[in-house]
Amino acid sequence: MGIYRLLDVLKTTDRYKLFVLEIGDQDLDRIVTNLSSQTIKVTNIGKELSAYIDSLEDFRYLTIDVYDFLGKLLDERKSKLEEKANDVIVVFNLGILFEPVLELNAAQVLKDISKEASVIILWEGIIDSQDRLCWPTQKDKIFFDFNDVDIKKLSYAI
Repeated sequence: MGIYRLLDVLKTTDRYKLFVLEIGDQDLDRIVTNLSSQTIKVTNIGKELSAYIDSLEDFRYLTIDVYDFLGKLLDERKSKLEEKANDVIVVFNLGILFEPVLELNAAQVLKDISKEASVIILWEGIIDSQDRLCWPTQKDKIFFDFNDVDIKKLSYAI
């Protein structure tokens, strides 16, 4: 996992355009404010998804409904920073994607989205090895496994 800058996010031609910015708890608000001031939309996946699920009346097709909702939500939240550059999607608070009732492959959801736009994950957990994003208390149980993708680590240049 190399160190990359925002320019790399905009210009990458990789099939999966996945980036991670490792942050501390106290940095999240400051980074979200900074990105928003640059007209970059930041999406709190946990908040948006829980509100959507709460509004559902029928849960028979929950997995499909959630997957479709995430695709539409993040498509609406794309930020265009330069005319001939990739769209950018910034997300955080991803733990809800691991809820067993949703039956989602959380890493695959992000990989699918990253085919269309550069996805920046604001990560408050730890990066274990080159390809696993995990929470310190759930290190071996719950994690994003990107072993088949070259996920890139952003420098603190955002």
